[in-house]
This record gives sequence, C-alpha cells and structure tokens, in this order.
Amino acid sequence: MDESLEAVTRGMEGEKREVFERVWRRVMHSGAAEDVPLAAEPAVPAPEVPALAAPPADRPEEDCPPPPGVLGEACPPPPGVLGEACLEHAGLLQGLIRGALEGWRTYQALARRTGGGPGRVLAALGAEEKRRAKELGAAYFLISGVRCWPDPEKVPVPASYLGALRTLFRREQETVAACLAGAEVVGDPCLRELLVRHARQAWDRSCKIRGLIEGA
Repeated sequence: MDESLEAVTRGMEGEKREVFERVWRRVMHSGAAEDVPLAAEPAVPAPEVPALAAPPADRPEEDCPPPPGVLGEACPPPPGVLGEACLEHAGLLQGLIRGALEGWRTYQALARRTGGGPGRVLAALGAEEKRRAKELGAAYFLISGVRCWPDPEKVPVPASYLGALRTLFRREQETVAACLAGAEVVGDPCLRELLVRHARQAWDRSCKIRGLIEGA
C-alpha cells in the first residue's frame, strides 16, 4: 500500500478504510472520482410486515353460507309473477274469460248479419275479444295450473241491430268496471297490469260501438 494512502487511512474504521482505499485508487488511475461514493450509506432495514393470520382450521362452513342456487339450494320465487298467491282472484278471472268468449261470439254473429263497414268493425272487435280471452286464460293457467276455456255456447243476438249494439256497449262498460275494481285489490303487479290494460281496451271497444250507433 502507498505510504501516503496509509498515512491518510490510519486510524479509520475497517469499512470506511476499505471505501476510501477504492476511491484513492480510482482517483490515482483516472483523476476523477465523481462516480464513486466517498462513504457507503448504511443499509436501512425494510420494515417488517406482519403476516396475515390464517383462518382457524376448525371454523365451521356455516359461518359463511353460499348464496341460494350455488350448491343446489332452491332459490325463493320472486313475488308478483302470477303465482298461487293470486288464486283468491280465480273467480274474477273466470268471469272475465267467460265474458270475453261470449263477446267474441256475439260480435262474430252480429258482424255476419250486418256486413259492410260496420260488419268489419264488429269482426275486428270480436277478434280483439278472442285475444283478450287467450291472455286472461294464460294468466289463469299460470296461477292455477288449470286451463280455463269454457265450451262454446250459442249466444242469443237481439233481433234489432241497435238493440244488439246497446247490449254490447253495456257489456263493455261492465267489463271496464270489473277490471278496474279487481286492479284495486290485486297485489300481484303482473295481474294488476293485465286488468288495467283490459279495462282500457274494453273502454275503447265501447267507444267504437257508440260510433257505430251514431253512424246508424
């Protein structure tokens, strides 16, 4: 070791002395020491991160049950889907279905007797009544599991054309009242919407019948 280097480093601690000797040698060979630290920074120990506690091996699985339907459990049925809770309104639906079928046949018979423009209007009203009976019948089947479609019966049609229209007008008004009254007490939103819609359709039919009477 160079005597001057030994004189400078005399009395230094071992680690500092080794660092200084490396710097001295680089300076003596290159004449620059900007890229070499004069002293090593003491290493800062990383903070200790506590390990996450593992769950106890004897923890029962019942503490965190899976959601219904994941492991085969039956999911509870959603409310308001034309279910058995609507059975208390079965009588109302049966009456509406029967009335719709009677209206369909009455409109058909009167349309055949009338012909022309009024006959086409009456035939269209009859087709609408048949659709109404099918919608109500589908709702009744979903609720009860039983198909309600009464057997065809001969519907007497008044001899007077205006008298027949008056009878149909009153029947449509009665349908409006029955549907709206039922919608007031029904809790199932699907059935309530069906009743309100059919009340509106019955009102529209009564307005068309009134138009036929006005044009007679």
